[in-house]
Amino acid sequence: MLTYVPQSATPTPEIPQQKPWLLILLCLVWLLPGLVGHDPWKPAELETAAVVQHFLDDGYWVLPRFADISYLEFAPLYYWSAAIIAWPLSKLGMAVHDAARLATGVWMALGMWGLGLAGRTLYGRRQGRVAVLVLIGCVGLIVWGHQLGPQVLLVAAFAWHAFALAHSQRQPLLAGALLGLAWLTLLLGATWTEFLLALCSALVLPVFKPWRRASYLVTLFTALVLALPIAAVWVLWLQQFSPVALARWLDMEAFGAFGGLARLTLWHGFGFFLSNVAWFAWPALPLAAWGIWSSRRMCGDPGIVLPASLAALLMLALAIAGDVRDYMLLPLLVPLSLLAVPGVDVLRRGAAAALNWFGMMTFGLTAAALWLAWFGMQLGGPEAVLRKLAQFNPGGTREVAWLGFVFAAAITVAWCRVIARERPLGRLAVTNWACGATLVWGVLIGLWLPWLDQTKSYRAVSEEVVLAMKGRSGCIDVSQASTAMVASLDYFSPLSLHRFDASQCRWQLRQGRVREGELAFWQGARRGDDVQFYLLDRGAR
Repeated sequence: MLTYVPQSATPTPEIPQQKPWLLILLCLVWLLPGLVGHDPWKPAELETAAVVQHFLDDGYWVLPRFADISYLEFAPLYYWSAAIIAWPLSKLGMAVHDAARLATGVWMALGMWGLGLAGRTLYGRRQGRVAVLVLIGCVGLIVWGHQLGPQVLLVAAFAWHAFALAHSQRQPLLAGALLGLAWLTLLLGATWTEFLLALCSALVLPVFKPWRRASYLVTLFTALVLALPIAAVWVLWLQQFSPVALARWLDMEAFGAFGGLARLTLWHGFGFFLSNVAWFAWPALPLAAWGIWSSRRMCGDPGIVLPASLAALLMLALAIAGDVRDYMLLPLLVPLSLLAVPGVDVLRRGAAAALNWFGMMTFGLTAAALWLAWFGMQLGGPEAVLRKLAQFNPGGTREVAWLGFVFAAAITVAWCRVIARERPLGRLAVTNWACGATLVWGVLIGLWLPWLDQTKSYRAVSEEVVLAMKGRSGCIDVSQASTAMVASLDYFSPLSLHRFDASQCRWQLRQGRVREGELAFWQGARRGDDVQFYLLDRGAR
């Protein structure tokens, strides 16, 4: 292990004193803004909110669904956890979507904890916090780490997967139990592809000497015995509840980015992966590359072998997958954050200063722009700024969320104090970067949450549909509407919606504009959306 390399074999960097409670505080400040206080937003919060609402209303938790649509892009574990949290809080008057979104905070906190333990196990004391700092500084995690959706499970599961594999050399049985729980999280909360990637990364480790021992078989056997039977219970339960939904999931969605058993998809459009990973995993990607290079003489140690093999498998899968989306890069952040650890404290002074300067300028200027634009909106500032804002939110609110304003001001002052520290060594530069990412997200949510809620919520347009349907009975054919709009109507209204068996519906909601000769009794769109228009008219019946 890197922890046991003789002192003469590697330089001993000066590690600045850090207090653990400061890291916990930073994680909380990064994590909490945006979890409550706004409607479900695009791209996927509406579907999740509608699924959770159905769980609470119907009591059947085996099949995630809304309206008459089964929603099995992810297995149901996240929806279960969100419903468990939302049930008591909704009884106390909290909105279901706000209460359910707290599940994201819980899973994200678990992911940070697992990653910190993995970093400590692989690299020694006071090193796990570096991995956490690199993770929360990643640009791609900022939105997905606060969104109402099951994607955050990928970070938590792979973080504990990495820790369990690292810990298997010390306590094989305990590591096997933790590994089994991580795999069970993937089987019940993601797709079979993520589970198979995790399994392959565990099976490839015996090629390397640290895992070439009989006790490692105990870890693997324990994990499989724990994960597979429990995961099979849900599949059997779904078979009894809806054989059609199970068959469709197996045929089309069981393997996620690779499709399903009946439709295996490979080779997405060229350039998507390469163009997205650079910004999504920044700064973990360059720091990981430096970590590998700086530890090249110890390439057989667990601290390099484990995360490097996991990262290689994830990159290979993403490169050949047929339907890749940016959230599928989330598991890659875990091994990249771990690989960054051995190089952070030996980062060249010039590189550390450059990272510190780039972060300070990027996040500082972005936060300053957010403050200036907000003051301009409140005070009727420059016409150019107001015109630009009006393009996204015509007649947008000037409501001041005073609690958010105080929070944004507080973290801005705190960030100014953080960057005033001298000696931008590697660890301090990474800390400053993480603080900068936290600053921008905190200022954005603190100042702009009411304005953003108007632009990203479907509540207003759903209420317009309800008002248009007042006095009209019967179901609505939504087969020609977007999934987000259907989920919004299902969540915000009591209307009867049918996407599949819609031939008997008297009314139809379609996406598009009114064509010449059509008589639609309602048409509308989300505020500021000049692409997705909807109209209501009589159905085919």
